Order: sequence, then C-alpha cells, then structure tokens
Amino acid sequence: MTRDLTVRRYRSDDERAVKRLHAAAMRDAGGFAEDAEDPDLDDVEGTYLDGGAFLVGTLADEVVAMGAYRPLDGGTEPLFGDLPDRTAEIKRMRVAPDHQRRGFGQRLYDELEARARDAGFDALVLDTMPRLTAAQRLYETNGFVHERDAEVTFAGEALTLRLYRKELG
Repeated sequence: MTRDLTVRRYRSDDERAVKRLHAAAMRDAGGFAEDAEDPDLDDVEGTYLDGGAFLVGTLADEVVAMGAYRPLDGGTEPLFGDLPDRTAEIKRMRVAPDHQRRGFGQRLYDELEARARDAGFDALVLDTMPRLTAAQRLYETNGFVHERDAEVTFAGEALTLRLYRKELG
C-alpha cells in the first residue's frame, strides 16, 4: 500500500542506497550502459537540490523508490522543441523491482509535480526508453504527451529516447 511509503527529501546518507536502487532498477529494465558513470548521483545535492528536488520513498527505513526534478539546463534540452523558460526535467524515477506495481512510482511522481508547481515551473519534460512501457503508461496517465523519439549516443551505445512533455499551466 502506498500509505506505508514515506516520501522525503534526499539526505547525504541516502547516497549508497540510492545508487543500489538505481543499479537494481537499471539491471531489471535491461542493463542500459552498466559501466556508465552517473555524476549526478555522485553529487545529488549540487545537481538536484539547488532549484530542484530529489525525493526518496522508504519502507521501514529502506529506500525502495526515488525520483527527482531539476531546472532544465542543457542536458536533453536541445532534443525538445520550444520550451517555456521555467521548465523542469523529471529524472531518476526508479522503484525497486520487488516493490513495483504498488503505486510507489505514482506517489513519487505526484509529490514531484506538486513541488515543481509550487516552485513556479510552467512545464515538465522527461525521457524514457521505448521498451519501458510501464513508465510510459505512468507518464501518459499523468498528462505527459509523447513529443518524439530521438537517437542519441550514451556511454558509447546508440539509444532511442522517447521524449515527453507536460504543460503545468
């Protein structure tokens, strides 16, 4: 039940658990560039907490879900069309494989969107992989529109990113 999930702001002592959760979720989803570096997860405070948010969901003090947003600052920005100045990017939405299908992703997303609205953002964007159909359903259910697919290279691998946007107005 989602009511058992506690959602809170990331703390520096969450780093190891967040990295474990990220690795487990990526393995479960198909491996995506396993040796790729994740500098944002090495510096969550600097990457997300200045102007954005990084949240964790815990059950009995175990981190089982996470998600973040940050002001759009260049990363995937060129892949999108014309965006409002106050656009935030949803990042690192993960739920531990053995805790999926319990509404935890929705709970995290709801909190992220509410915080982004409260912070004055006008739009949200995100990217996901075409094979992550459950993630796509979550985003589409929450009003995101598939803008287009983009071919990119990440850590030496050719990838297709499915780009989504949502106006918050």
